[in-house]
Amino acid sequence: MPLPTELSSIFKNKQKSYKMVLILSIIDEYRATQDQAISLDAVARRFLAYFQNSDAAGKRVDAPPSGVFMTWSDVTLSQTKSLLNTPIKALSSILDESKGTITFKTVIWDKLTEDTMTELQSYALVELDNYNNNLAAPVSLRESLTQILSSYIDAKVQPFSNHPLGALLRQTLPTNLKKLPFIDENYKVQGSIGQGNWANIPWLAILDKRITDTTQAGEYVVYLFAEDMSAVYLTLLQGVTVPIRDKGRKEGYQLLTQKVQEMRELLPLQSMHKDDQIHLTSSGLGRDYQVSTVAYIRYDRDHIPDEEHLIADLENMITNYKQYAGITMNQAVLTRPVFKFTMAHLYLTQGIVAYLSKELPKPVGLEELTANQSIVLISGEEVKHPKERIQHLGRALLELGILQLENNQYSLTSFGEQYANVMEKDMWKLSAEQVEILRQRLTEQQAVTSNLIQVIQMAIGIVQELQDFSLDQFNIAFIADMHMQEEWGKVTQENRSRFMLNWLEELEFVQKLGDRYTLLDDKEKEPLDTLMVSERIAQIKGYISQKGFHFPESLIENFYLSLKTKPFVILAGVSGTGKTKLVKLFAEALGASNLNKQFALIPVRPDWNDPSDLLGYKDLSGAFRPGQLAEVIVEASKASNRHKPYFICLDEMNLARVEHYFSDLLSIIETQEWQNGNIVTSPLIQKASLRPEDQTLYGNLSLPDNVYLIGTVNMDETTHPFSKKVLDRANTIEFNYINLNQFPDEINISDGVKVDPASNSFLRSEYIQLIDGYQDYRDLVQRTTEKLVKINTLLEEVHSHVGFRIRDAVCFYMIYNERFQLLSEDEAFDLQLLQKILPRVQGSSLSVKRILLQLMQGALGKTLPISELLDDASDLYMRWSVSQTAETAKHPQTARKIAFMLRRLEEDGFTSFWLS
Repeated sequence: MPLPTELSSIFKNKQKSYKMVLILSIIDEYRATQDQAISLDAVARRFLAYFQNSDAAGKRVDAPPSGVFMTWSDVTLSQTKSLLNTPIKALSSILDESKGTITFKTVIWDKLTEDTMTELQSYALVELDNYNNNLAAPVSLRESLTQILSSYIDAKVQPFSNHPLGALLRQTLPTNLKKLPFIDENYKVQGSIGQGNWANIPWLAILDKRITDTTQAGEYVVYLFAEDMSAVYLTLLQGVTVPIRDKGRKEGYQLLTQKVQEMRELLPLQSMHKDDQIHLTSSGLGRDYQVSTVAYIRYDRDHIPDEEHLIADLENMITNYKQYAGITMNQAVLTRPVFKFTMAHLYLTQGIVAYLSKELPKPVGLEELTANQSIVLISGEEVKHPKERIQHLGRALLELGILQLENNQYSLTSFGEQYANVMEKDMWKLSAEQVEILRQRLTEQQAVTSNLIQVIQMAIGIVQELQDFSLDQFNIAFIADMHMQEEWGKVTQENRSRFMLNWLEELEFVQKLGDRYTLLDDKEKEPLDTLMVSERIAQIKGYISQKGFHFPESLIENFYLSLKTKPFVILAGVSGTGKTKLVKLFAEALGASNLNKQFALIPVRPDWNDPSDLLGYKDLSGAFRPGQLAEVIVEASKASNRHKPYFICLDEMNLARVEHYFSDLLSIIETQEWQNGNIVTSPLIQKASLRPEDQTLYGNLSLPDNVYLIGTVNMDETTHPFSKKVLDRANTIEFNYINLNQFPDEINISDGVKVDPASNSFLRSEYIQLIDGYQDYRDLVQRTTEKLVKINTLLEEVHSHVGFRIRDAVCFYMIYNERFQLLSEDEAFDLQLLQKILPRVQGSSLSVKRILLQLMQGALGKTLPISELLDDASDLYMRWSVSQTAETAKHPQTARKIAFMLRRLEEDGFTSFWLS
């Protein structure tokens, strides 16, 4: 059976085998699960397994990305998912990728019978076999050197771009040399035929990253080809660019010559020449190489020895190089450390890293970076001196080993490429993966390569000794180790210590709780949630059903999205509908209960009239008596608990006036801001107001991002109404439409749904300001805002229009829904109309009725005779009576509520969202 046109030529253009392997992985995973929403993680595992298994079996397959990984066994699942971005984009005409899933487009599924899928699989297998069979067999070192010496001069008159000699020196030879047993992960192997134009002297270098990461400075092993291609030299030499640039040619030559003599005295250098008779070119770098060469072996073009001889020579050279590295590290005397970079540098350099990653493997000059300052710098065109700014930021990246600078050209190191590969779409934030690989680099047991790394490692040692400490305690130890007691004044000392603690907090070595810092062990870091959001929601529903409870359709999805949008939700409804039970069961399904103190039920009393009833108060002796809320926040703020969600249910919240006892919490929620990747708020309790003995535990206590507040309310004559201040800050979920004809399912509780504790990342907000999610969901935000603008035009007539707070909250809700694919866009917006807009509408005027009819028109998605309905709307709202079958509507839940409000307005002369 022939393939459909859309699939018949998808492999026509290919540079690698990735597209074929991706399609085969998708087909295999679909056949294993029979689910069209195919897990991207599962596909990535199959994709990576193909290359790892083939590589281990000695089969010909594409090498992993050059300069990033040595072998496929080094590649992680996270890195594989980043790698898949390229083939997924190339196949975007037939594939759809959503958050966590990948699938064929609907039009493709419609044509994919089992026979067609088998044909697609065969097509991919044939193309993959043909591709792999055409891969060049690993070339020997002897063959490679001979090929370069015999063809380089002719190649120089040919186009430079994509020339086979470039691939040989930049990719094939480095890959082959990395497989030699004496070249381990400490070594970087790179070759060059020039940058944009043919070099007179091509080279292939092997660098010990503990000594140098650049050929411009330090000592390394390198094959240097004579300009006339008469010979190639295997050398141990020094980089000349930096010494000559910094010291001038005369003094630079003196330093290079002195180092040559020192190394010749230190090392055996057997079977090597130890003189200056290395002849590469008649001008230019010729003299530089003669001065900087420690030892060399010459191979004449017509007398290249056999492979075994060449490998033995290289191993001998590397053995001497290793010996020198050991001596250097053992004898190294570190100079006084310098600390001049704040944590902000790591965020501000993201633009440079992103730009260089797109230009790989081309190095980029400072002029080009400056010309693109609008995207390289977070402040864009507003920077007055962009060149100096980029140079300054670049120095931080150079010290971290992310960048290298050669011939005044910036490029990413192999470590820098790994760092760039795990960057998030919002590039001005550090991703969790970036933090992790920086942590690994800083904790490696290797020689210090820069002042910045040296100082950070020193600070890590200090906090490991202190464990739990204040800024003052860290400051004393840090400044002493920096030997800066006399040079820096007290203010400067504290600022530098605070800057360093910001680094350690961002990189998850410490956590700040109030005024104290705690060492953050690996076991205390937040674990990754293994379930997708949709899977977790299904598990929650299963747990609740197992307990014999049923809630309205989509309520759990709505409750989840509301908590994710903002950690304050109100559940409203008649007494006995299960509002409190919903909170308790939802929490239990996520592993939060009374027993582990992650769930707290706080009954609200009618006599509460200030925040002390919740937070606590000072007694006559001045001692602080914490309230129930303060005790939960203290528990949730502990370093070991920050990855766990904590639920506080304020039962019958409006028995007292909410604005009186809850005002501080309402204000504090609005102070949320990002700080080192965490959401923080202003203090609930000021440290200065407490006795010293109470300050440690309760001083500057703030609302952490793992605490979720849910209020249950009954709207009747015994309760108080809500002000707009409260409604603006919460999603108000009402479920008054009760189906009593429901019974517990016959489920064996012992065989029921297992509770799988959730990480706080499942619920924690990811957006505080609209800019946090705008770039990734621009179209959705604009569509949603356009709808709200039209609604606001109506609400302005009765002064019930909404502000930016509600606009942002509605957009966040819609973004989360689209990300996790829980409801349709219309369903989600229906719920937001119901929860964020309608509770604001109340009154007895004709204007209120007109607005309700206009809102009903939008909810139904059709034009209504509003002028007629202003006199009598009974025909309209009777069709939406609870006892009647509802007609089709774009937003049915909103339509039902408006019908209720219209009926109350006509029958009672006044209406409100809350009337029961």
